[in-house]
Amino acid sequence: MTYLFGVAIMIGITMLWMRLRGTLIPSTGFAVLHGIFAVVALVIIIATVADGGARSTHLAAAMILFSIATLGGLILFLGYHIRKRPLPLALMWAHGILALIAFFWMVT
Repeated sequence: MTYLFGVAIMIGITMLWMRLRGTLIPSTGFAVLHGIFAVVALVIIIATVADGGARSTHLAAAMILFSIATLGGLILFLGYHIRKRPLPLALMWAHGILALIAFFWMVT
């Protein structure tokens, strides 16, 4: 699951970089791949925590933070990307920073 989130993070950083360089709506392919990797990893975390296999409360806390970040991602994709509206940088930063916090919390 760590590798899945790692790939999702790298794709997310690429999309943020594209947005900062002036692309108002990054590639839909990147957005879909980013979402697939992140959601599959989140489902694995949820299953692990639900099964009682969480090695600590860190994984459960990371699951909550990733779930909140997922809501931000859904807003970005469904509210802006699909409608071909420029992605708001503030929401992109908040989504990414929250996911990074969750990732580092998960691996510690």
